[in-house]
Amino acid sequence: MKNNFFTIFCAFIFSLLLTSSSFAAITKADDATFEEAVINSKGVVLVDFWAPWCGPCKRQSKELDKLAAEMPNLRIVKVNVDESPDISNELDIRSIPTLLIVKDGEVVERWSAVTPVVDLKKKLNSYK
Repeated sequence: MKNNFFTIFCAFIFSLLLTSSSFAAITKADDATFEEAVINSKGVVLVDFWAPWCGPCKRQSKELDKLAAEMPNLRIVKVNVDESPDISNELDIRSIPTLLIVKDGEVVERWSAVTPVVDLKKKLNSYK
């Protein structure tokens, strides 16, 4: 009985580790943490400006989950525009979802549209 419990427990922990590591690249930022999470980061960061009530944002979120699984070393930062009006205004976010590619603290590309994983990967790979 103890061995069976131990096996099930280990399998459960292992599955949690696999799940969390697949999506570890997605973090949240707000007005207070944006500079630290994005501007001060080295390399490429994909930033998603979104809101919970936005249907296209929900579709984009699913694509970002897939992207995080396929590119686990990519840093993806999500910013809720309702909770972060200062940075949204500073970056002139007027529609959502808006995605930014930031490289070494500089915005190098931005667009407002739901973008499939294959297209996200093409855009991101051009900034390696």
